[in-house]
Amino acid sequence: MGWWGKSADDGSAGRILEAITGLKGELGKALRDGFLELRRQNGELREELRELRRTVQDVHKDAAEHRRETEALRQELQAEAAARREDAARREDAVRREDTARREAADTLSRAGAGAEARAGTGDDRADPGAVPDAGTDGDPREHGKRLEKAAGISAAELICHRDTWAFIVEQAARNAHFRVPGEVTAGKDGATSVVVSGRSLMAILTALNAVRQQGRAADPGDCALARKFYDRIVAVVDTVGPAGHRPQAAGHAGHSGHSGHSGAEAPQRAVIVIDDRPGRPAAASSP
Repeated sequence: MGWWGKSADDGSAGRILEAITGLKGELGKALRDGFLELRRQNGELREELRELRRTVQDVHKDAAEHRRETEALRQELQAEAAARREDAARREDAVRREDTARREAADTLSRAGAGAEARAGTGDDRADPGAVPDAGTDGDPREHGKRLEKAAGISAAELICHRDTWAFIVEQAARNAHFRVPGEVTAGKDGATSVVVSGRSLMAILTALNAVRQQGRAADPGDCALARKFYDRIVAVVDTVGPAGHRPQAAGHAGHSGHSGHSGAEAPQRAVIVIDDRPGRPAAASSP
């Protein structure tokens, strides 16, 4: 009786021990699975964190690039604004110079006209002792105005003279708003130059030379002599021009010989102004 009871207790203890062992195995497996899942989730979190860091770095790079582009655009806008202000200042200065030149020209013409009227009213035809005689020009501002209109109609005129002569003309006319320095000056022999000037520049040259030649004692005698001579040579050609269909009378160029293509019997296609006096032929020696 006692033996059978002991066997029953041993069997129950074995089953309990077996159950505990199985429970421990299941618990261990559950813990291992839980740890594995935690590790997997931690790995995913770390990967997401790395991705977030890369995204933040990209955002920083984009922001820095945007700042650089914004700064470059700001500098361009500032440079453009400065250039516009400078251009506006240059235009205003050019307008002021042009207005000043016009006023000076108008004052010069007014003074010349007033002097002519005064001389006509008093009957005093005596020449200014400090002035160089004007070869063939009367100084009438109306005549000068007509010559300016004629010069305005010239498309292009060829001016042939010494480079020093051209330098003097440029010095005098450069202050006039209508003067434009030709882009090319052709050099010839003995310091000669050939330049092609527009009618607008020719107007400026005539205005400047006329202003100098009208100054009388107020001008340097040499400047006055040069201005009178050059003015007379230019108007000698300007007075002969007309519309394109008009065939002007041949204007002789005193003292210039040997310049091919501009003979007196042939009307040139373009107005040619020559400032070049040369000695005449010596008289033939009389035979004994």
